[in-house]
Amino acid sequence: MSGTALLVPDLLSEIMFALPSSISQKFAFAQVSRRWRDLALDSHLFWSSFTGGDFKVDCYRVPLILERSGAMLHIHFRFTSGKLADWPADALKALVPHVARIVSLNIEFRTPMNFDALLNSGLEFSTLQTLRLKSSMHRNFPGLLITAPELRTLDLIEIHLTHWDMLLSPSLESIGLSESRVETLLEILKRCPRARDIVLRTFYPWSDNSIENSFAAFPSRPIAPALRELELHVRKDILVGILKAGFSDVVLHLLTGCMSDGYDDFELLSGALLPGVGSLVIFRLVDRRELELHDGAGHIRRLRYCYSYFEVMDVWKYLSIHYGLHKTVREIRIRPEYWYEYLEVFESYAPQLEDGITLTIETDRDWDIFSNTFSEDNSRIMRLPGLARVEFRDSRDADDLFKTVSDVLAMAT
Repeated sequence: MSGTALLVPDLLSEIMFALPSSISQKFAFAQVSRRWRDLALDSHLFWSSFTGGDFKVDCYRVPLILERSGAMLHIHFRFTSGKLADWPADALKALVPHVARIVSLNIEFRTPMNFDALLNSGLEFSTLQTLRLKSSMHRNFPGLLITAPELRTLDLIEIHLTHWDMLLSPSLESIGLSESRVETLLEILKRCPRARDIVLRTFYPWSDNSIENSFAAFPSRPIAPALRELELHVRKDILVGILKAGFSDVVLHLLTGCMSDGYDDFELLSGALLPGVGSLVIFRLVDRRELELHDGAGHIRRLRYCYSYFEVMDVWKYLSIHYGLHKTVREIRIRPEYWYEYLEVFESYAPQLEDGITLTIETDRDWDIFSNTFSEDNSRIMRLPGLARVEFRDSRDADDLFKTVSDVLAMAT
């Protein structure tokens, strides 16, 4: 008998449930030995969560998995090869008798997909809580004809639906839409009172009644009492209009904005997102296209550029002049790969807190921050007046990183 077959049952079970959820991995486990096969076949839970891909054999194994699965199904398909084939539709059709057990359904695809048997034939998904559909390019669907009374999360990426009536369940809490009509936001706010986070990304113009009149029609304020997070990637006039007409009376915990109609305007973007927030205490450059600001009460504002990059000097100066950032900031968060974006920035409007500020350097890997691009050391030194503390996040070797940073950071003014 092989050594692997002699593993104690508890350890073998741990191995079984630590495996990736792919169909091929599950069948490989079951084929190691008779003991491993018996353990796998006896576990309904093992087969209740699976990920299928572009392999034909994966799709034809789906009925076998469903026979062995338990009461709740968590299903993920990745059809990403770009090749047209019949078996993905066959795999989805095999799910039809089991829709009452599906708790989460996640489908990614590149080529046109035939969802009709599963998602466009009026089926009731009585236990479905999460539905995610992701296309690699814009797809038009007349509608998804299902009912899902327990649906909590709806995430549709690069998918435009003409009809939403069956999907906008009052139970929805998290909603992400890409390439839908922008007026869909109104329907969500009317029909989904539990919605706590909404993401809307679209290039479509506002085509119905004026934005102001549309929001004025709501019978009470605030219009979305449960809403904590809102992300809008829309045209600039729509972004400004929605926030002014619909949310000027509330301060959302997290608000993200991006203007999708051709150019980036920091003054307009900050003017739309920052009203209502308190003194800014955290300044974070996530990357060259996203800036994150926190106020003292914990509210977060994420300002994103769709087409260009932030000029950090201009942004710091603007926020200092118009929002007093340099007077209230207590923490600056940067990524080391953008070190050169910060040179000389903070000397123009120096931080003024008496207790000093914290510089947090975020990196998820050991980063070679400084190359030999510049021949003189002075060309890479960042001077940060009022610096009191340096912290490192997500670095595997903070000591070495600190030594590197200390060589190029003016620790005192």
